[in-house]
Formats: sequence, C-alpha cells, structure tokens
Amino acid sequence: MKKITILFSFLSLSLLVACNSDKSKDNKTTKTETTKPSDNIDKSVVYVNTDTLISGYELYKKASKDIQVKGNDFSSDIERQKTAFRDKVLKAEQNARAMTMGEIEAMKKSLAEEEQRIMQYESSLSQNLGNMQKESIDKINKNIDDFIKRYAEKNGYKMVLSYKQGVTAWYADNRLDVTTEVLKGLNEEYNAQGKETKTTTDSTKK
Repeated sequence: MKKITILFSFLSLSLLVACNSDKSKDNKTTKTETTKPSDNIDKSVVYVNTDTLISGYELYKKASKDIQVKGNDFSSDIERQKTAFRDKVLKAEQNARAMTMGEIEAMKKSLAEEEQRIMQYESSLSQNLGNMQKESIDKINKNIDDFIKRYAEKNGYKMVLSYKQGVTAWYADNRLDVTTEVLKGLNEEYNAQGKETKTTTDSTKK
C-alpha cells in the first residue's frame, strides 16, 4: 500500500508539473530574482533553514538508513530469541508433570538464567544502537559546524543563524537564506570524501 501511495503521489506531481510547465517558465526569472540576495540589503547576517539542511544532507540520509537497518536487525534478533524462550517455557510446563521436584527446580533456575541473559542482551543492543545514533549525530553536527564556519569566512558573513519558523524566529527575509548553497557545499564535500575512500579501498585491494 505504501508503494502504491508513493507512486500515486509521484504521478500526481508529474501531472501537476506538466500542466504548469508554461507558467513555471514564465515565472522562473521572476522567482530567481526575488530569492537571490540583492546588493541593497545587509548580508553580514544570513540564515540556514535547519530542517531543510538536515533532511537534505546526504550524510544524514545514510546515517538514518544505517541506523534503521541496524535497529530492525536488533529487533528481529531479540524477537527471535524471545519467541524461542516462550516455546521453551511452554514445553517445560507440559513436561513438568513427569518431572521430579528436583528436576523442576533445576528447570526453573535454567529458564530464569536464560531470561536474564536475553534481557541483558536486549539492553546491550539498545545501548549499542544509542551509541551509534550519538556518534552519527556528533559527526553530522561537527561537519555542519566546520563547513558553515569556512563558508561564513569565505563569504564575509559575520553571523550565520539557524532558522526554524516559529521557533527561533517568526519571519526571515528569504534574500538572506543561504540554505541551498550550504547544503550543496556539504553534499559536494561528503560525496568527494566517499569517492576518495572508495579509491583508497580499491587501491588497497589491488
């Protein structure tokens, strides 16, 4: 159902773009002129839309996907062990009538130890996933901080603000919006680093 919804949305968007193609061409120049920073505005302070920057950053997309895959693997592993444990408990209850008191006590102790082991394992996996998320967030934040600092120095900006409507500000002049430029630069650096890593790996294999 999700794939059908996505496909329908894509087709609807395509039809909308096709119907408004002439109108978009007529307004393209005007739109570019209104969003481009002009010389008659103080550009010493600019802003970046935080949500747009994060969601469009390729490193964030990859990290989110990796964490989701790892989380699904953890959940599947834990659920598999819990299911096996429940089956073992059920089987033990069925066999209890034919067991001596000593055997029953030994069985209870064994099941309790196994249950404790599963709980500890689940806690360990959860902690590992949390550490993975923290490392990803720290790396993303550091990359953004480092890039924006260099970007500001290169363009002579005295300050680059983080903007979210209704949170840090209710309004911001879109001529001061440098989100697109920052996002483009971040992704170019990330993709370049990925190519360098792949080249190094290939050379090592040879």
